[in-house]
Amino acid sequence: MVVAMLLATMTVLFCWQDPPPAPPSIVETRPAVVDRVEGPVEGRVEALDLGNGCRLQGRVLRVSESTIFLDVGFDVLKVPTAAVLHRESVDGARTGRVERRALWSRAELPERSVAEGAKVMGEAVVKIEAAGGQGSGFVTHADGWIVTNFHVVEREVEVDVVVYQVGRNGFEPRTVRKCKVAAIAPTLDLALVKMEPPQDLPLKTVFLGDSDAMRVGDTVYAIGAPIGLDRTVSSGIISVTNRTFEGRCHFQITTPINPGNSGGPLFNLRGEVVGVNSAGYQGFQGLNFAIQSKYVIDFLDNRDAFALDSTRSENGVHYLPAPKKPQ
Repeated sequence: MVVAMLLATMTVLFCWQDPPPAPPSIVETRPAVVDRVEGPVEGRVEALDLGNGCRLQGRVLRVSESTIFLDVGFDVLKVPTAAVLHRESVDGARTGRVERRALWSRAELPERSVAEGAKVMGEAVVKIEAAGGQGSGFVTHADGWIVTNFHVVEREVEVDVVVYQVGRNGFEPRTVRKCKVAAIAPTLDLALVKMEPPQDLPLKTVFLGDSDAMRVGDTVYAIGAPIGLDRTVSSGIISVTNRTFEGRCHFQITTPINPGNSGGPLFNLRGEVVGVNSAGYQGFQGLNFAIQSKYVIDFLDNRDAFALDSTRSENGVHYLPAPKKPQ
């Protein structure tokens, strides 16, 4: 009888213990999200690494408990959350591979709207103030190298540059005086200005794109200071990719270009500079022109050949006399 009672007591105590763990074969496993993206994600460009080795990049429209709705430009994908191994936010200003040269850079950038692109790249656009007028320009290197049109700085050896830095109260314009005109190419209508930025003024830079990759109908937009109205954004399309204007090959664009826009950047939807806004027909709509970025790249890569000799009154342009006719 005593033995029976002891066995019953041991059985009850055994039942009160925690059940044994399930065998490893029936434990559910799920891929873990390695990097958590903090803050609101709707509208943000993200890169998703999937468990099968694929990588997706696009704009996150909505995130539910089980699905990420990703806009890849031509379709919206429903990506199961369980299939994502890694998520990371994409910085639209410097995404993917970056190629740096002496005075300029290019990068693999995601496509974005005009509003988003203007917000990201707007700080790299400056206003050029010279004795004979004003124009626009853009920073290609953080050391203070700025591209503009030759006709903006013609007959000048120094100009003032207005930089629009984003502060707590929005854009805060700062003027840097006596910036040197370092190189000019009158036949290309291009000029290079060297600014010595103050230590408390970090400069944002643009990336140069491939002008040969642009096609008729592609959307482009300009940022500049038409008639002195700084930070003005205008958009349009490329009408002709190889229009000859004043002896030079240009993009013909519908993007509105007015006096003061000269020297400013022409962006594609990836935020790359594909042209330099240079001219337009006054009184006509949709007839405007931009110098293609391939000429800008050649100008910057061969800066020494276009260096300005400030000791010559013709600003470095010296025409040799024609050879005499053979006797």
